[in-house]
Amino acid sequence: MTQLYQSFARMGEAIPYAVIALFARFAGAIDFWRSGQSKLEGGEILGVKWNFFAVAEKKYYLFENIYGIPAPIAPTMTHLAAIGEFFLPLMLVFGLMSRAGALGLLLMTAFIQFYVFPEELLRPNGNWSTHLLWTAPLLLVLARGPGAFSLDAVLGKKFIK
Repeated sequence: MTQLYQSFARMGEAIPYAVIALFARFAGAIDFWRSGQSKLEGGEILGVKWNFFAVAEKKYYLFENIYGIPAPIAPTMTHLAAIGEFFLPLMLVFGLMSRAGALGLLLMTAFIQFYVFPEELLRPNGNWSTHLLWTAPLLLVLARGPGAFSLDAVLGKKFIK
């Protein structure tokens, strides 16, 4: 049984980190990208909303009245979230300044969990489990980098030589 498990473990260890990192980058980016796209209005090219300054009016209400962001800074926070959810996932997917993108999304996750929904930490079925699913791939990219299938790797090799 030990040999069987060791053989199985070797198969898992044979998966290149570049593949794992690529999947982790997409996993860490997708929910934020979707959220960012839901905040924007108009300016669509090829199904992607590019006008990250045109935030939907209902999102201002959401930030101030549901998320509890103080009224004077709610519009600014809404725009910052929209811009962050636009650029940080792109940084991850393309592997450009990946660690900075992962850190930005980790900070957004922490803000959401500990400021917006702190009561969810105490609920067995709270959204903390979703935030763990966001955190794990982002931590992997932050700790180990984006892998070989990234612009970071390509540009890094260009500048090292």
